[in-house]
Amino acid sequence: MKSYLAAMVALVGLTLPAGPVAVAEMPFIEVDPGRTTAFRERGSAEPVVMVGVNYFDHQTGWAPRLWQKFDERRVRQHLAMLHDRGFNAIRVFLTYESFHREPGQVYPEGLPKFRRLLDMCRQLGIYVMPTGPDHWEGTPDWRKGDRFADEELLKADEAWWKEFAGRFKDDPVLWAYDLYNEPMIGWDSPAMKAQWNDWLRREYGAVDRIATAWNRPAELVGTLGEIPVPPPRAARNDGRLYDFQRFREFVGDEWARRMAAAIRSVDQNHLITVGHIQWVAPIMIGDVRHYAGFNPRSNAQYVDFTTVHFYPLDQPRPCDSPEGLAVNRVYLEAVLYQCSVGKPLVIGEFNWYGGNSEAHQGWNLPPKPAEHQVEWCQTLLDVSRGRACGWLNWAFADTPGSRDITRWSGLWTEDLKLKPWGKVFGQFARDTSRHPQQPREFPKWLTGSEFDHRSLVTDPEAGHALRRALRAAATRPD
Repeated sequence: MKSYLAAMVALVGLTLPAGPVAVAEMPFIEVDPGRTTAFRERGSAEPVVMVGVNYFDHQTGWAPRLWQKFDERRVRQHLAMLHDRGFNAIRVFLTYESFHREPGQVYPEGLPKFRRLLDMCRQLGIYVMPTGPDHWEGTPDWRKGDRFADEELLKADEAWWKEFAGRFKDDPVLWAYDLYNEPMIGWDSPAMKAQWNDWLRREYGAVDRIATAWNRPAELVGTLGEIPVPPPRAARNDGRLYDFQRFREFVGDEWARRMAAAIRSVDQNHLITVGHIQWVAPIMIGDVRHYAGFNPRSNAQYVDFTTVHFYPLDQPRPCDSPEGLAVNRVYLEAVLYQCSVGKPLVIGEFNWYGGNSEAHQGWNLPPKPAEHQVEWCQTLLDVSRGRACGWLNWAFADTPGSRDITRWSGLWTEDLKLKPWGKVFGQFARDTSRHPQQPREFPKWLTGSEFDHRSLVTDPEAGHALRRALRAAATRPD
């Protein structure tokens, strides 16, 4: 339930006062044990669908510096606007400079601001999902290593999560922890090179067994302990390259396991996820390094729900040709299918753009009216209904200075005028947040297709061929 004051905000668009407001306590969010692909309020059968935005203050420049330039008046206004449109969740980006400036320690500068954000969201019934600290406000020198494979960085992050989660373990306004935004496992850092040989030793134990698996003479394999990382070149079904991709998945799983264990050692109340980039589904990657190195199915064992981000980047894009909607519809459906692993699925970032009057050089985006944004985003909602239980728009408002679609991806314009997509998505939030759709099966043209993981992660062309085949199958009558 919302307070009387919050209800008045919804009616007349006022901003909340700075002082504390008595509101009904928000319940913790949990996975519905009877329906493992849905959320509910703890202690009740009340279902909850998370619908909201990735929030940062669009007026602080790019990259946004929400915490260093925290303007409580503006933030309060933005949150009230979100509440007024029916949204119940935001995802916010923590940063090294404001939260993790020294190894393993929660830096105190950001905490009062984060607590104020939580208090404002509590007054409005908006849940918050913070991401693990990232580079938005700068990167300290000690962070400049391999965060997924370097043992010192892993220990620092474990210690940080333990302290941070311990501080907020009893606060139900937190919906979940997102361990990191769009993680990508590296290729040939010193830590990866060392761990590669450790993995081979555990997996095979001897060079002759490696040689058999890789179908090459033992003398070409090398000496165990000194076997080099394979070059990042496509080699379909090559045993060495496939093993290295499996090793990258192992590194990703170990990272997720350790970070989740650190949180759960002090906090049993909150859910955990990872904000995966769409390259976790290796059906459209530029080269073999482009595969994120996270297998959604194996990685899901360490988190409570799966999160994937999606943008319509298959060719042609929706802005390039009318065909772009159908092409990217198939691509999206295939990504969601690969990320549906028996746990709740959230689309943690999505959008396109609309409202630009001039071409955008960074992504080569032609001018499009604001209504163009609705075309793709409505398509995404249509495809994901009954398959996802959370949607977070990128971003709150159009962001001047951005070098990508963030410039025109908001629900509001930069001067806070509601865009057509803001109206549509707000209505979706009102219709959906308390009324989850019935689970929906994926079509036979998709479930009957072969997703050969080995070929997909060793040759980008395999993914291109698969998408072409899926598009053809989707247009055939049953």
